[in-house]
Amino acid sequence: MLLKIEHELDYQYSNAVFLEPHYLYLHPKRSSLLSLQSFDIQISPEPTTIAKNLDTSDNTQYILFFKDTTSALNIKVTSIVDTTVFNPLSFIYHPFENSSLPIQYSEEVAQALSPYLVKDGITTLIDQTARQIAGSVDWNTTSFLTSLNAYIHDFRYEVRDEGEPHSPEITLLSRYGSCRDYSVLFMAMCRVMGIAARFVSGYYSAVEPEDPSQPQYLHAWVEVYLPGGGWRGFDPTQNCLVSGNHIPVGASAIPHLVTPIRGTFRGSASGTFEAKVKIAKLDELH
Repeated sequence: MLLKIEHELDYQYSNAVFLEPHYLYLHPKRSSLLSLQSFDIQISPEPTTIAKNLDTSDNTQYILFFKDTTSALNIKVTSIVDTTVFNPLSFIYHPFENSSLPIQYSEEVAQALSPYLVKDGITTLIDQTARQIAGSVDWNTTSFLTSLNAYIHDFRYEVRDEGEPHSPEITLLSRYGSCRDYSVLFMAMCRVMGIAARFVSGYYSAVEPEDPSQPQYLHAWVEVYLPGGGWRGFDPTQNCLVSGNHIPVGASAIPHLVTPIRGTFRGSASGTFEAKVKIAKLDELH
């Protein structure tokens, strides 16, 4: 499925400011299930230097360096990607015992996955809730993950373009949040069950959009590492498994490390921010 993604980020400042280095995560991640046909990025004001590299999690990272002061920052990215639709449950747990919780990785695999198993921010309430969900499905691994998806999906959703994700307990207690809040809570509950989990930032293209005129946004979901299945994606916001309609731009054990744009400025000014995302199937453009 060919998709064209147009993403614009626009910052306006009340006075001229000096932009410190800015980090961008807007480049789709190539994989055996996703190929990148083209990628174009336009930045105003033009940076003096653009460093393109791979970060600690093998994500494509751009670092922008600026020289002069400015009262605006505008970034436009256009990508064309080819995604493969697949069955996310087409695998066999190996060892098979991991079809039941808690997950038991081999010593070597557990060592490699250690950043994705960290239990920071996991409170008694999160632990108990995760175990209640697991108990309700007889501790079946796949059923736990799909039930957790549905459980969080029932929360009240909100759009929040800026800011760090809420803590998992705040989201659990308030029962509302953005896609990144949902994802952080999903990760925490997975780690309670010994499942390695990482945060994914990217885009979601609905198979049949309810209303193509409605605004679209950058999205977030979770990938978990299942023995025999590798990294598999779960999206509590959409209550679905990742199967070809998600386009990742960054994945990390630490969510804020793959924030789409991260940077600061020097100067006395207030700022406004606006983001626009448009995703369309390529055959619909002609």
